[in-house]
Amino acid sequence: MMRRIKDFRATFENKREIASNVFLIEFFLPDFDGSAEPGQFMMLKASSVYDPFLRRPYSIFDCEKERIKVLLKVIGPASSIIAEKQENEKIDILGPLGNGFPILSNKHSVLVAGGIGVAPLWFLAKKLKAENQTFSIIYGEKTATDMSFEIKETFADFSHIVTEDGSKGDKATAPGILPSFFDKLGEKQYVLYVCGPKAMLKETISFGRKRNIPVYVSLEQRMACGTGICFGCSVKTARKPGYLTICKDGPVFSAEDVEI
Repeated sequence: MMRRIKDFRATFENKREIASNVFLIEFFLPDFDGSAEPGQFMMLKASSVYDPFLRRPYSIFDCEKERIKVLLKVIGPASSIIAEKQENEKIDILGPLGNGFPILSNKHSVLVAGGIGVAPLWFLAKKLKAENQTFSIIYGEKTATDMSFEIKETFADFSHIVTEDGSKGDKATAPGILPSFFDKLGEKQYVLYVCGPKAMLKETISFGRKRNIPVYVSLEQRMACGTGICFGCSVKTARKPGYLTICKDGPVFSAEDVEI
């Protein structure tokens, strides 16, 4: 099926700071039919002038027809410009881009998210919940923010919160709690979905291999074009020599297909 990628002249609707310099932002995209999959992303143009020149990629946090939400952390000029926009300001948004998470309906899905890596997994959790699929979401932060509370409120018994300082939930890291978490779940068929810092990805992948559980990772990377033309976001393949582009071939990959 041909992807319906479009450059939208979107409207900045609202924002909410959920942690220090981390904002949940909602945009209105006229004529967008809402056909986005969890794991896909959008390319946002920070300014109408040429500085910053390149668009910035953001995972789709949520999507309902003509409205999308992204989770943005202010780390440089482009993200600062986007975060400082006001209600009804215009912004160019290209997407949806990339490939999303495969849904394995015969398995219990365990979503492992760290920090702002929760963005694509929140969208996935909402889809799994809407389709009455069995799943759990493990969310880890250094210290509790509003996101921890929102996950617990939205996904209730499906969610498990961990913080490194013990400010909410168990005092642990998200991958660090996996062995005991799975032991409590019992004997089932599982699939792991993970997004977060590289060390967290590696630890989750290692756990999945030990337990013979398939793992799908959403990779975060700097991108220039977002469509696979420039090869600026390449990742090494694991099965044979070569490279894949995170923007076009991903950002979701089987952990067995790429080198993390």
